[in-house]
Amino acid sequence: MDLFLEATITGLATAAILAVAASGLVLTYTTTGIFNFAHGAVGMLGAFAYWQLRFGWGWPAPVALVVVLGVLAPLLGVVIERGVMRGLHDAPETVRIVVSIGLLAALIGVGLWVWPPDVARPLTRFWGNASIDIAGVTVTWHDVAGLVTAAALAVGLRLLLYRSRAGLAMRASVDDRPLAMLNGATPHRSAMLAWAIGCTTAAVAGILVAPSVGLAHVNLALMIVN
Repeated sequence: MDLFLEATITGLATAAILAVAASGLVLTYTTTGIFNFAHGAVGMLGAFAYWQLRFGWGWPAPVALVVVLGVLAPLLGVVIERGVMRGLHDAPETVRIVVSIGLLAALIGVGLWVWPPDVARPLTRFWGNASIDIAGVTVTWHDVAGLVTAAALAVGLRLLLYRSRAGLAMRASVDDRPLAMLNGATPHRSAMLAWAIGCTTAAVAGILVAPSVGLAHVNLALMIVN
């Protein structure tokens, strides 16, 4: 029974991180109709950017998180939407997939160029090895943070998509873009917001999972594909 509880809680902690990544992936797909194969690569860049600020340059963890999740990740989402995805809203599905896979390869290349793989970059868990006991199973506060983040994100995205004007505009732009525009919606702005939030959730997932799997470019970038 102890082994079962340990495996269950550990599995839930891992699943929570994957749920964070999946939430952003579903958001961009639901609101733009584009399945982003590069979602994991965005998370990879977010994890490396956090390492650079937190351990490479010695910034405090809260400041590094605010900069990565509040500035860099949303900005990357805006750049991707404006520079790559904006012209694909009426493109064939095959074109969208090829562009998304091409973006995946490009972001991996950027990560390898900025952070060469021949340098060791250890990334510790939040709160170190501090832990609590749940039903006799030791669970780190890092894993607890992942579970809480996944739950909060799920509730927040539900409220955004179904209880806010911005969420309604996002979904309407996918269902019937011309009709949404006639009713005052701005599909480009909605798509930009969706990509900014999606890239932020990818960065959150990358930062949470990196201490467990290591800062490896390909492993993190293929998290969603796998």
